Amino acid sequence: MTINRLSFYGLVISIASIIAGAIVRATGSGDGCGASWPTCNGKIVPELKTSSELIEFSHRSISGILLIITLIIFLKSFNNSVPVLQKKVIQALTFFVLLEALIGAVIVIYEWVGLNSSTPRIMAVPLHLVNTFGLLGAYTLLFHLTKNSKTNLNNFFDKGFKIGLILFLLSGATGSIAALADVIFPSESFITGLAEDFDSNSEILTRLRILHPIVASFLSIYLYFEANRLQREYKVITKNIKLLVLIGVSLGVLNVVSNIILPLSILHLLIADLLWVLYVYKSAEKIN
Repeated sequence: MTINRLSFYGLVISIASIIAGAIVRATGSGDGCGASWPTCNGKIVPELKTSSELIEFSHRSISGILLIITLIIFLKSFNNSVPVLQKKVIQALTFFVLLEALIGAVIVIYEWVGLNSSTPRIMAVPLHLVNTFGLLGAYTLLFHLTKNSKTNLNNFFDKGFKIGLILFLLSGATGSIAALADVIFPSESFITGLAEDFDSNSEILTRLRILHPIVASFLSIYLYFEANRLQREYKVITKNIKLLVLIGVSLGVLNVVSNIILPLSILHLLIADLLWVLYVYKSAEKIN
């Protein structure tokens, strides 16, 4: 199987793993396999007697498949026919996937799961999500490079992309904190939650969640103008970027006003991941 085909499968599995991880967090199933890793409650194949065990084990299984695909790609990169640039992207990809597994293992072993609101968990959760942007970006770039046989990154890391990258990472990090706050300290209603966001007596997580809609708003506005720039300067078709921005903003607003509904939260995250993947892919089309 070619690296291009494997990178496509890896990209799909990566998104599935991220969504599965979000379901684990949202349902409080992080302790479903106990504090054992990589086994689940001390077993390679658990009995899956509880829903939390099933949800957590499903997430680990998907992540395990992703790790295997990545390692196969890494081994294939030693072939002399693989261009140097692709080798470097694969090395970055492997780093992100291994770091993802390490962060997940630490979170489980130290039991930063469930309703744990300790400082280490507040730091680990956004790091976990930011790293997923790294592996998604690497997989997307690898897929584009292998599909189009490109051997350079000319124009890719321009000023516009760097600004977009920073905003995406900030949006992802603040979004993970907001999601964690909604799980551990749920609000009775939208109005109550809004008041709690600005209440000095509220938990730190609750007060931090207001950062996400602010950063996400800046990102959405920036992506609209960035899409226009890509189309104007590089003739890249970017209407799908604008469409996903509109869908993402609509889902985010609807979810907040509805006082956080799990299906909407998961769909919102999915759109955010797809938007990032599409932005990286379209930015790669600038390469000459």
